[in-house]
Amino acid sequence: MNRLTLLVVSLVFLLSSCEQNGVSPTPIDLSTKVTFDIPNCRKFVQRNNSNEGEVFITGSTNNPFTSAKIKFKNYLGGQETGWLPLSNDGGNKFSGSFTLKGGGYYPQVIIENNNQVTEDTLMLWNFKVGEVFAVVGHSLAEGQDPYNLEDFDKQWCEVIKWDDGSKVAFWGRMAELLKKRLNVPIMMYNTGIGGTTSLHWGNSAWGLPFESPIFDWKQRYPYKFFENRILNDFPKTGIRGVFIMHGENDIDLSENDIVEGTKLYIQKTRDLLNKPDLVFWMAKCNRGTNDPKEIKVRAAQKRILEEIPNVLTGADLQSLTAPTYRHDGTHFNFAGVENAAIKWNEALLDAHFVQTKPLQRFK
Repeated sequence: MNRLTLLVVSLVFLLSSCEQNGVSPTPIDLSTKVTFDIPNCRKFVQRNNSNEGEVFITGSTNNPFTSAKIKFKNYLGGQETGWLPLSNDGGNKFSGSFTLKGGGYYPQVIIENNNQVTEDTLMLWNFKVGEVFAVVGHSLAEGQDPYNLEDFDKQWCEVIKWDDGSKVAFWGRMAELLKKRLNVPIMMYNTGIGGTTSLHWGNSAWGLPFESPIFDWKQRYPYKFFENRILNDFPKTGIRGVFIMHGENDIDLSENDIVEGTKLYIQKTRDLLNKPDLVFWMAKCNRGTNDPKEIKVRAAQKRILEEIPNVLTGADLQSLTAPTYRHDGTHFNFAGVENAAIKWNEALLDAHFVQTKPLQRFK
């Protein structure tokens, strides 16, 4: 009796014995399963001014394979690709970097072993090549309950909060308006932190002292929260620029402190990213009254636009006055957050996406 015959006879005997003893044999799963290394995949990246961005994919299968390929199917703008090869990184691992047109994509992956397809699947998660922004500011940027707009296109618009307690504010709604205009996905890093001023942000960026009942300047807060995004996230996604929403909390600062504080955190951000021309959009952010303190804030914001290179005019939020748009004289009500989203979308001119140079993914 040869080895093959002996193996067959033994297997039949084993199955028969299991059935006679009322035990069902455990099936052997020979199917190929694909797993993606999601934390290391670059699923959302900033496009360049030629409407292209490079995504990165990495993953593995439960069985060895000889070849693998991927196709990106466009569902929002973009351009569907043909089949593109994935690198076989040895054994059962694969990876690849691919340049895609601006848009939203679902990937289809085929795994082959010795020219036989062992897996062909359309993934249930997507890749995005679009526009990425960050936000610095105080409570109006961070958002407050119940005045948060949660109803937005979460498939193609993402709001990344600075911690679990912060809010989406109006940034998801603003992102959806911009998505409809540009026909690309939008990501917002919301690092607005309540109770902060321009001076808090500027001094904490460089470890300089300031007075605050909330933040410890020795720990470099609040800027340290934003710096974590700069070091860990922006290099992976890239970014078009940063939105500034300071003003209402700056009324007790001098005009020079407002200007110099803003200069400090803008310079620190550009230094950390090694991008001296990174663009900032500064909102006209104040209560819009004729109080001398508010007039001082507006004068400081005008100087910032004139004195700091690559700072552009952001949303006209000073036109959203109480009581129509602010429930307590300062913070937005629902009408306020709806219109803040509209104002920010209007502030981002079509020309800005040609004239400004975004930071591209480099990790």
